[in-house]
Amino acid sequence: MTEFLTLPALPTFRDPAGSVEVRPDGAYRSVRAPFDTEILAFLKLPLASELVAQGRLVASDVVSEAAEILVLRHPRISFQSYPWEWSPGMWLAAAELTLTLCSDLIKEGWQLKDATPMNVLFRGARPVFVDLLSIERVDPNQPIWLAYGQFVRTFLLPMLAHSRLGWPLQLSLTRRDGYEPEEVYPALSFASRITRPALSAVTLPSLLAKTKKGSSGAVAARSVKDPDLAKEILLRTLGTLLKQMRKVTPAHRSSTWSDYAETANHYSDDDHEEKRRFVRVALGKARPSKALDVGCNTGVYSNLAADVGAEVVSIDTDLQAVDRLFAGLKVSGKNILPLCVDLAHPTPAAGWENRESASFLDRCAGQFDTVMMLAVLHHLLLHNQVPMKSIAELCRKLTTQHLIVEWVPPTDPKFQELLRGRAALYEHITEASFREAFYDDFSVSDELTLANGRILFHLRKR
Repeated sequence: MTEFLTLPALPTFRDPAGSVEVRPDGAYRSVRAPFDTEILAFLKLPLASELVAQGRLVASDVVSEAAEILVLRHPRISFQSYPWEWSPGMWLAAAELTLTLCSDLIKEGWQLKDATPMNVLFRGARPVFVDLLSIERVDPNQPIWLAYGQFVRTFLLPMLAHSRLGWPLQLSLTRRDGYEPEEVYPALSFASRITRPALSAVTLPSLLAKTKKGSSGAVAARSVKDPDLAKEILLRTLGTLLKQMRKVTPAHRSSTWSDYAETANHYSDDDHEEKRRFVRVALGKARPSKALDVGCNTGVYSNLAADVGAEVVSIDTDLQAVDRLFAGLKVSGKNILPLCVDLAHPTPAAGWENRESASFLDRCAGQFDTVMMLAVLHHLLLHNQVPMKSIAELCRKLTTQHLIVEWVPPTDPKFQELLRGRAALYEHITEASFREAFYDDFSVSDELTLANGRILFHLRKR
């Protein structure tokens, strides 16, 4: 049996000023002249150290200052995620970081020349800005933020389209450069078109674009003679964008699964407590350093893994459940990264040669010593129609040591719901078939049968 087949990551190559290559001991950034001089000047500022200490900017160590090329090393973020895997709250957090970071830079004579979600990664639930080459000196007489349009296209319009039109944020997988106002305008109602921020971000630009047809499209950069005035205009622009982004980000809404932990009536209180106890004991024995919680819902068991010191990546298909988990993590500060990922249809590789953005499974390779799959197996078997043996093989690839999994018997009401009258078709799915499929690759460390008939297993990889 083979493990994940991974291609070497393609170095970042789109920035003319330099490139990045991710290696096991860090991310190495090569900076070409003359941009190296400016970056070194920034790194010597107290502001740079403050931003790193605050966790808002990735740290940088100078590796080499050879002629024409500066090489920096950044520490690796434990698990790389992409905007198409984020919940609305995570998009907003990344936008807030981008805008507030730029504001702080402007106050000190610097700015961000780029403003895209791709410049942000998450350490747990904390966003960190990782594109050092986006930082440049500001023209003291320039009141226009040249990254304004990019922020609107890649942050504001995707969120507006999501909240007003229901366009999935996951579409950013194929929309690296976001949306143009003219793409969103026809889909909006008249009332939405004349309501802020759509009025300024969508309607007016779309109408103006029609009047500019046939022109060169060149826009003269305006300047003012008063640097303080230019700075004030820039800061107000960023403040307005921040208000607009907060306004269009939807508040948490309940969904089919976002209240599951509180409303699951197929567990008695005793079953709930016994399940938590079993998982807590299993985690205590496993002592995971890195854990993956598949079907995390709102994070009950992800929190248990974090409590024993694990770095946790939590995935679920329900965007609202993931968003609710993220909101709680902003308060608790636990080391949990919540992502909207469907294990039956995991995030594919994307970008140039499908190597700029790694697939979810490639990013998982060798990462997790413990995987939890609680109340998930029957969904994969029945809803997604994945064979038992294929699920067992994937579990073997995902974990390096431990698997905590829940078997849901055919008599369970949730199993029956998913059957949808196809009992004869799935009569081969039994506890015996589960044990046969998983025991090839795992041995049983512990198991517990709950009063409702569900069986919890702590399995160890052979």
